Amino acid sequence: MIDENGFIQPDAEEPEHLTAPDDNMTSEGPTPPQLYGAPVPHPEHKRQSSGHVLLVWGLIIGLLVGSVFGGIVGNYIVMSNPSTFPWARTSTSITYPTNTGTNGGTTTTIVTTEEQAIENAVKIASPAVVQINITAVAQSPWGFPLGEQEGLGSGFIITSDGYILTNNHVVEGATKITVVLKDGREFPGTVVGTDATSDVAVVKINGTNLPTIAMGDSSVLSVGQKVIAIGNPYGLSQTVTVGYISALERNIQVSSTETLVGVVQTDAAINPGNSGGPLIDLSGRVVAMNTMIYQNAQGLGFAVSINTARKVYDSIVKTGKVTWPALGISGATVTSSIVQQYNLKVSQGVYVAQATAGSGAQAAGIKAGDVITSIDGKQMTTIDAVLSYVRSKNVGDVVQVVVDRLGETKTFSVTLKALSQ
Repeated sequence: MIDENGFIQPDAEEPEHLTAPDDNMTSEGPTPPQLYGAPVPHPEHKRQSSGHVLLVWGLIIGLLVGSVFGGIVGNYIVMSNPSTFPWARTSTSITYPTNTGTNGGTTTTIVTTEEQAIENAVKIASPAVVQINITAVAQSPWGFPLGEQEGLGSGFIITSDGYILTNNHVVEGATKITVVLKDGREFPGTVVGTDATSDVAVVKINGTNLPTIAMGDSSVLSVGQKVIAIGNPYGLSQTVTVGYISALERNIQVSSTETLVGVVQTDAAINPGNSGGPLIDLSGRVVAMNTMIYQNAQGLGFAVSINTARKVYDSIVKTGKVTWPALGISGATVTSSIVQQYNLKVSQGVYVAQATAGSGAQAAGIKAGDVITSIDGKQMTTIDAVLSYVRSKNVGDVVQVVVDRLGETKTFSVTLKALSQ
């Protein structure tokens, strides 16, 4: 078609065809028409696309492998350094008693959390924890009987034939004792012996193959160590509370004439009815006997150390009584005011106010005015330290007491006599 200017124009009804560039022409004719914008694939372009895909997949696989490997290494570093990373919870190996008698075997169990350790310890110890129901005759302040009254406490079985440790104040004055086990069995109980000085009593029930609790060693306890109390507060049997060792070797004045020596302080919840129950470590071993609380206070509980309770048990079973050793002095912890008042030459130690007549201290030559500075090479800075150390010995033992006497150091060999002598 020729337009008005003489140029040839394509027919309006004939469709316009797009063809590939000339380099796509062959001797056999043109290549088939291609749509606009869709270039003809080139062999080299295909090879480049395949390389890109492989590179992307390589990066993805590398990231995955690196993440897994990095996670493993990072977890190992964190779990191996709990002091550097305090939030890390490492697996802990704890040795549990397998035969929970006093001389039973042990086995090591791996636990992953503290909660699991607590659960295992309770499972091991709780079958041997008992409730002690007592009936006693109440008396008026003038000594007249007022009728029977009931009370309760806790205890724990330490031998398979039925020896039980509890507090003296739980069974004191009891006319009837009933011991209730965790499985519901009830046994009549008999008091074998008591010791008011340590507030420990031994009760016996008749049975065989009874569940027992393993006794630990209270001398290796440390402040801040986690412990578990099990007992029957207000009659709520098998109650478990958890806390820490708050202090060690406390001497607690319980009356005008009685002092509990070397007790363990804990913040584990203890209430009336817990008395006599065990305080156990995370291995399920009893380390102390829950004994008393400060009234109207929170987190101030005290427990007789198991080493003291064991000593009382051994003495009662062997001899039927308990005798505690005594140095034979009355005194006080040296303070700045005492130093000034008595013109002392030392600023630390225990001031001797009196050497008891007939005591080992008097016989050895210790006098009023002396200041005890050490016993058996152990420094003594408080009267509590002297009481605790002497209580750990036996009647008849000889201890070396070093004193300062007006600036002169003297050493005395003191034979410990029974507390009542």
